[in-house]
Amino acid sequence: MKKFLPLLFALILLIFPPVAFSASEEDALKAANVAIEKKYYDEAAKILKPLVESGNPEALYAYGELSRSGLGMKKNLQQAAKYFQQAADKGEIRAQNALGVAYSSGEGVRRNYREAARWFKKAAEEGLASAQYYLGYLYAHGRGLARSEDAAIDWYGKAANQGLADAQYSLGWTYLNSKTANQSDTRAARWFEKAAEQDHLKAINNLAYMYAEGRGFQQDYQKAIKLYEKAAERDYPQALYNLGFMYEQGRGVEQNYAKAVELYRKAAELNDPSAQYSLGLMYEQGSGVPANLTEANRWYRLAAKNGDPEAKAALASQGAPAPKKNAPAKQERPKTKKPDKKKPAPPSRPVNP
Repeated sequence: MKKFLPLLFALILLIFPPVAFSASEEDALKAANVAIEKKYYDEAAKILKPLVESGNPEALYAYGELSRSGLGMKKNLQQAAKYFQQAADKGEIRAQNALGVAYSSGEGVRRNYREAARWFKKAAEEGLASAQYYLGYLYAHGRGLARSEDAAIDWYGKAANQGLADAQYSLGWTYLNSKTANQSDTRAARWFEKAAEQDHLKAINNLAYMYAEGRGFQQDYQKAIKLYEKAAERDYPQALYNLGFMYEQGRGVEQNYAKAVELYRKAAELNDPSAQYSLGLMYEQGSGVPANLTEANRWYRLAAKNGDPEAKAALASQGAPAPKKNAPAKQERPKTKKPDKKKPAPPSRPVNP
């Protein structure tokens, strides 16, 4: 459940009907928060409306969130952005962050990374972890700001130190994949571990990789297997794929081609291109499954369509044209099971502070 108002309000239990509109703004905001906690969105909207009309910044932000989500009122992204703008202009940092998200995603406004960066920075400088994370992302990818890995690490670090799992994961990814002096397996492992403790699936998968490859830790296949299994149990595609690889290669487990095929198939059905290619290879080689070139080619074509270069090469070696590529692949195929090589996802909606 999202908490649109300060967490303190969630501890206050009020009995409905809510306080009259003539009560203090503070009491009305408390009542609105309780209504949201109890999923009485229509009631929350009614309580907030007069506060919105009077220009209360917290109410404007909360009303914008209800409008953005379509809770208690018709969903209207343009209207939500207007409420966020009004609240942000009054210094409401959560609204500044939400407005930054709107500009970075194009929700209710024309996408404008420079404007997104401006609003994220305002909230980030006030210490809002989610805004610090988003600002770090913009620096990492040079969107609306000059690209700067050092600045990205700085802002990711501020959010990570506040316990934001997405920031911890992104900081670990940056340290792991940096081509500069910032590269540090030890730091990457540390931040993946912190995010994994918060059940962040990508971090769990990448932490398993660090153990499997002996990067940042002493190599430990058993720990890697346990972590891959933890993420695979929740159908995280790349963990299923990586776990399948461990079974195929006999790393930390007894070699079992049939089990590898089972795991590759689960990941392939979740549209993971690496698993689709690997499953095709198992069919071509007759490993863990009866050899079947037709089935192999079917998986190769799916993988190639999703951007897997090895699948394209496999088809080319047979003289078959590679299918047209879909939208850019969301994940790159790890070579010998590297961690998720996809860069931190751009913000799409605010993370609740």
